[in-house]
Amino acid sequence: MAAFKYYEDSGKWQAIVRKKGYPTQYKTFKTKFEAEKWATVTEANMIQNVFVDNKEATTTTLSEALKLYADYAKKNNNGFEMELNRIDRWKAGKLGQRPISSLRSKDFDEYRDQRRSDGISDATIRNDLAIIAAVFKHFDYGMDSPTKKTVKTLASSKKRDRRLSKLEEQYLMAQLDDTRCSDPKRANKWIAITARFSIETSARRSELLGFDKTKHAPSSPGLLWENVDLDNCVCEFIDTKNGTDRFAPLSPAAIKCLEQAKNLNPATKGVVFLTTNSAIKQAWHRAKIRAQDQYKADGGEDKNFLVDFRWHDNRHEAASRWSNEFDIKTLKIVTGHKDTRSLMRYINPDKSDVANVAAKMAAVSKATTQHTE
Repeated sequence: MAAFKYYEDSGKWQAIVRKKGYPTQYKTFKTKFEAEKWATVTEANMIQNVFVDNKEATTTTLSEALKLYADYAKKNNNGFEMELNRIDRWKAGKLGQRPISSLRSKDFDEYRDQRRSDGISDATIRNDLAIIAAVFKHFDYGMDSPTKKTVKTLASSKKRDRRLSKLEEQYLMAQLDDTRCSDPKRANKWIAITARFSIETSARRSELLGFDKTKHAPSSPGLLWENVDLDNCVCEFIDTKNGTDRFAPLSPAAIKCLEQAKNLNPATKGVVFLTTNSAIKQAWHRAKIRAQDQYKADGGEDKNFLVDFRWHDNRHEAASRWSNEFDIKTLKIVTGHKDTRSLMRYINPDKSDVANVAAKMAAVSKATTQHTE
């Protein structure tokens, strides 16, 4: 049965619903009509056995829920460091101290609009909202994620199609091979080897180098010599992004990279590439700038030369190059993709790839003509 109580000091009505087998439900409204309406729906849900107790949602703030999710992600998600930055931003924001049950779509619409006004892309906003959705996915607060409607208003993420031209590769690799540094002792001799190995194997940086140790997450070693089989031209990447291990074929160029790594560090066990993610990031950034400067000094006029070419695009480059030689089933072995649709986002044919198809068409046409004659 429902009961109603009027508070003269606030002028509000409190609805109280009690039913055997369920915790007592309380909620306050501005009018008695609203209180009665809520009580009727709540009682009906209890009778139909579809009532969900959202007490935890009313007593847990978004910040507290995010802390619980951070603990979960730290143990289970390889990309935890990047997630942590977003988690901290949400916790520090104005929604951080709001109860879970009070969050509405309009709150995240306002967040979207503010981020857009700050010049943030819809793709980044989508990743921000994914953190909130993950909170509701992994913990039961008796309600759906209030971000669903907002996510639908964001522009679809565009397929990244950045390829490395032959000229860009020539300048970039020349600078990666040049290990100059203000302090010679700090010069990174591994940057060129890891970059070439990445393009040959389509390996993620985390698969090659693991994760740098932080106060939030333990270190991960990356590729180990114990998992390299040069006789059969295969290596194994442990605990990859999707949480599984995978074998990867080694091309002759990839094996050459491993031989160079062995020359730098003649160990038979342990880490193959003795460098870190942070060191590679810095060396990569400096090499790109030097390559662009050298290109301009040589009279180059392309304003987009090496602009927006990221390390992860090496993975795209590998997938696109090997797609000319292998079918999709075999290519998935190279890249480690389990889903064909995800793999297709990494295959980006450029002009030369299309020209090769045209040449093959001409060869087929010529052979057919000769056969009919």
